[in-house]
Amino acid sequence: MKTIDSFLGEKWHKKNLDERESLLISQRHEISLILSNLLSLRDLKEDEIDNYLFPNLLKNLPDPNNFIDMNKSLERTYKAMQNNEKIAIIADYDVDGSTSAAIMYKFFKEINIELLLEIPNRLDEGYGPNKKIMNKLKKQNTNLLFTLDCGTNSFEVLNDKEYQDIDIIVIDHHISDFKLPEVYSLINPNRFDETGESKDLAAVGVTFIFLMALRRFLREKNYFIKKNFPEPNLLNLLDLVALGTVCDVVKLKNYNRAIVKKGMDIIHKRKNESIKKLFDNSNINREPNVQDLSFIIGPQLNAASRIENQFLATKILITEDITEIENLTKRLFLLNEKRKLIEKNIYEEALEQASKQLQNNIILVSGNNWHKGVLGIVAGKISEKYYKPCIVISFINEIGYGSARSIKDFNLGKLIIEANNANLLISGGGHEQAAGLKINKLKLDMFFEYLINSTKSLDPIFFRKTNYYDLDLSIDQINFDLIENIEKMEPFGNGNEEPRFKITNASLDHVKIIKEKHLMIFIKNNFNDNLKGICFNCVDNNLGQNLLNFKSKKFHIFCTLKRDNFNDKLMPQIIIYDAILSIN
Repeated sequence: MKTIDSFLGEKWHKKNLDERESLLISQRHEISLILSNLLSLRDLKEDEIDNYLFPNLLKNLPDPNNFIDMNKSLERTYKAMQNNEKIAIIADYDVDGSTSAAIMYKFFKEINIELLLEIPNRLDEGYGPNKKIMNKLKKQNTNLLFTLDCGTNSFEVLNDKEYQDIDIIVIDHHISDFKLPEVYSLINPNRFDETGESKDLAAVGVTFIFLMALRRFLREKNYFIKKNFPEPNLLNLLDLVALGTVCDVVKLKNYNRAIVKKGMDIIHKRKNESIKKLFDNSNINREPNVQDLSFIIGPQLNAASRIENQFLATKILITEDITEIENLTKRLFLLNEKRKLIEKNIYEEALEQASKQLQNNIILVSGNNWHKGVLGIVAGKISEKYYKPCIVISFINEIGYGSARSIKDFNLGKLIIEANNANLLISGGGHEQAAGLKINKLKLDMFFEYLINSTKSLDPIFFRKTNYYDLDLSIDQINFDLIENIEKMEPFGNGNEEPRFKITNASLDHVKIIKEKHLMIFIKNNFNDNLKGICFNCVDNNLGQNLLNFKSKKFHIFCTLKRDNFNDKLMPQIIIYDAILSIN
């Protein structure tokens, strides 16, 4: 495998292609050789191609009956509905939790059952069920409680005998310990005694599967006929399921990819007024894509709980009042702008600490009274910059609240759970790529030492980011047919990455600086119609300086290919990530 050093000092590897498998795919499915190459490079076999290109949602979704505790959860829910018991939800404050709460709330509302809804305050109460909320629900005579995207590791609260009169159904996806809370039932593909076949589901995906099972259960009981209700159309909820799935960065393979593909179809129809307005306020005047959910809509929804009010995200996903939607979307936009300013200041302080820990395989930074709402974002940025797991802790007096982000194939949630079991934390848990914790300041040094010792035996190569590209292309191979072939592989995301290419021997025609930090680049081709490229945030780095100094030079350019949405013609454009000088 050939390794290339770039202007950004990174190494690029070309993926190994099984040419025989690719040719077989191309011939049997009557698709272009470039598309079959890209599919083969994603380890797709010939008999998997149709399902990848045309995923059938029902065929890809896991069977609800295969989940532990599913049947008893359905029975208990039906009993509560029959007896007019009070039913409540506690959901996490992030997008996965908000969308989980929204789809369950909408389902029950459609069959005329009101639910109590509680969201923990991210800043004051932290993650998961807490006694303040449980006491409130107890006073309201709650009989049945769903915890969504939380609860799997909430032993202290859920095991409290004070709440034994409330039957609790946990619907979650976080990694469990080798023990479970003492609740009525727990539906979680990542509980220790599950098969793991559905382990990549987001919580909203697990909630959706529960609702599928509940609808079928109610149908078998003739519930809808007896109550004279039409069956809820679950397909109409898939835009929210897609939103939560994408924003929780779970792997977009098989069932998740089918969910997101179908959900994006619904988003494109602009039926959900709240999602439509969020896009409109963000000046997205083209057909939205998965990246828009991740980087534009998700941050706005999360900004509510990070900065001000934990209920806003769920509220906007539930409401159908146009005036309220208008007001809430404006508020979320402004809160997200405020979040960016707070985050910038903390990131700069945290980065100074992180830069002194590069000899370690894991980074831990902390500060006093850092805003708890942005710790996860800061951890993610530092982790991405140095390609190491990162934990960011904010201490308020003697108690620290931490958020952690990981790198590929490093199970950070498991490490945090192990540290908690070693009595180094007050509490902690999460999943592979993200985790949270609470710690006493007196144990910070011991916790840091534990992290260093737990990771020091790992080979340093494990923490070297590897960049892969799919195929070499000449500039004249880039046309709209190629763009359409690439778009057949959408949606892109974790586990189904967007194809990257190396354009060989590119000659630049001219370069323009955009907004003082980006470059717009025009590359010569043989069709008298220069190919446009965008290179973001590069003016001040080595990549940008070399591209600006392009005279009499040729480049190999690493990029992705997209349609140009700002051109009346159907034209491709490239997004440039890196480049090297061509020596040919």
